[in-house]
Amino acid sequence: MMKELVMEVTNNLPDTATIEEIFDAVLVRLCIEKGLKDIEDGKTITTEELLKEIETW
Repeated sequence: MMKELVMEVTNNLPDTATIEEIFDAVLVRLCIEKGLKDIEDGKTITTEELLKEIETW
């Protein structure tokens, strides 16, 4: 799956993309995928819970 994800991301970048841009694009995609999986698995909190957590920082 990882290889396919990397290929999909890089295919959507211009041929002039730098390695840093490629890494960034792959990292963003992985973070989005993780977020979607967390939503699917019910691993989320409400805005109110987040605000309470932030107050403890």
